[in-house]
Amino acid sequence: MRNEVFSRSPRNPIITRDLVPFSAAAVYNPGVAEHDGDVVLLLRIEDRRGFSQLHVARSKNGVTDWEINPEPFLGYGVPEYHYEELGCEDARITYVEEDKCYYVCYVAYSPLGPAVGLAKTKDFSEATRIGLIFSPNNKDAAMFSEKIDGRYHILHRPAAGALEHIWTASSSDLRDWGMPHVVVAERGGPWWDGVKVGAGPPPLKTDHGWLLAYHGVKYYGSQMIYRMGLAELDLEKPHKALRRVPQWIFEPEAHYEVTGVMPNVVFPTGWLLRGDDLWMYYGAADTCVCLATAKLKDLIDIIQREP
Repeated sequence: MRNEVFSRSPRNPIITRDLVPFSAAAVYNPGVAEHDGDVVLLLRIEDRRGFSQLHVARSKNGVTDWEINPEPFLGYGVPEYHYEELGCEDARITYVEEDKCYYVCYVAYSPLGPAVGLAKTKDFSEATRIGLIFSPNNKDAAMFSEKIDGRYHILHRPAAGALEHIWTASSSDLRDWGMPHVVVAERGGPWWDGVKVGAGPPPLKTDHGWLLAYHGVKYYGSQMIYRMGLAELDLEKPHKALRRVPQWIFEPEAHYEVTGVMPNVVFPTGWLLRGDDLWMYYGAADTCVCLATAKLKDLIDIIQREP
């Protein structure tokens, strides 16, 4: 299978560091939401020190004419948040209708390692930090868009030695998270996702289950390659994986994906359902922001073919 299911935007990369209104090393791995008629991205912008912050970018059409706020939405160096002193990275945005707000999961980076922070916002004008919810080493957290049995649910990727699987957890208050379950494991051996896996955009609810895009990594010699795969989780028991596509469905092919700061990386972190089309925003080569689209029906058909 090649990548026919996704079509890259002809405007790719849609955001590069040349569009950032200050000196930057790279811009990548955006969270995405829709608010007040705009497509909103939370960009990871790496400065020339090597530290990252999250900045709001807005566009009417989701492709061009981005307005990037030079002030960080979530930034490092805030004294009372010392677990973020080296950066805020890789946001995933989830809107929870019951709470009428957006939740932002992000990597809080400090000398102690990468941990998971959680914040909330009504309109992306400012962020209210809820706090650190998973200790190091942990990344790739994404919340589900509704409560299940009265509890919030989240995906995250703790590192246990050389093992990096996708886990679920749940909470009644957004602060204390428990009831852990492995939901998607790295497969080891020669598999395309054998070295590590991590959640991509927040899971999308469909009639069949929660649709999960995830990244998988394989080593070729000393070079890692990041690709994207699909899984489906049970609607009522999201810790239960129903199906998993054995092959990747999106891989680095374009020049801006195979060359850059980190070559051979596609890293999906946000998607929007717009009519029948799924707009997927992703980081390419840890260098720039890109967009690819697919028909939701095509993705559902792919995963429903699996036993």
